Amino acid sequence: MEVSSFELIYKPQSPVGAADTVLQGYFLNITNLEDVPLRFSLSFVTSSVSDPDRSLFNNTTAFIDTANSNNTAASLLGSLTSSSFTLSPTVVIAPNETAKIALLPSDPFPVAVTPANFEARGYVRLRLPPNFRFSFPGGLSVEPQLDRPARVLLTPQNRATYLDSTGVINDQTQSSLPTGSGAALAEIEPETGFFFNPGLIATQLKEIGEIDNFDFDERDLAMMLAALPASGVDFKDVNAVLKDAGIGMALESRKT
Repeated sequence: MEVSSFELIYKPQSPVGAADTVLQGYFLNITNLEDVPLRFSLSFVTSSVSDPDRSLFNNTTAFIDTANSNNTAASLLGSLTSSSFTLSPTVVIAPNETAKIALLPSDPFPVAVTPANFEARGYVRLRLPPNFRFSFPGGLSVEPQLDRPARVLLTPQNRATYLDSTGVINDQTQSSLPTGSGAALAEIEPETGFFFNPGLIATQLKEIGEIDNFDFDERDLAMMLAALPASGVDFKDVNAVLKDAGIGMALESRKT
């Protein structure tokens, strides 16, 4: 589901005239209203750009804060021209617990050394990905986390700090952002499960692409491919299938 828009800023408040420099980050509270722990995947979707001062690549720092883990460092998976960046690791939230995710500009853009000139914006997508369970011999079972939509509370915010020309903080603000649904209470559909048999990879890759409500990404695919070495499948055949499917991944055998 789409949670809200986001905007990260580190640049002058006004493009003309004297103005404070704004350092603005995105914060999201997620409350798990279910009686079981849930694992969430968070992505920041943007326009693909080539300007390093307008990409999330190498320009952010992220934290995940839960009741039992204070400000765990996280990162965004992507490249300079990516149009979607996935938070790593995924966010595990205990029953009835609230987690906070923070994404901030991070260069750290010292005012006195480098002119502030960073901005990136887009929207935030929240997923309830399936759980992966390996079985050998056999394959990989991909199971939905719930058999129904998960109930959550979502509170997105902008938080900004205003710095003068010497780097002294003049002011700080925080403001709530509207959610995509217009309400804090939301229901997230769990992604569909399936059973992956390595011997049938060509057929199953096609079938997975046709499953409704399954946001399949390269990390999910990597989990599936991890089951292949013990299956006896020829990697040449697998790589041919991946190439035909337009997936930019390939396998090779290495001795360890």
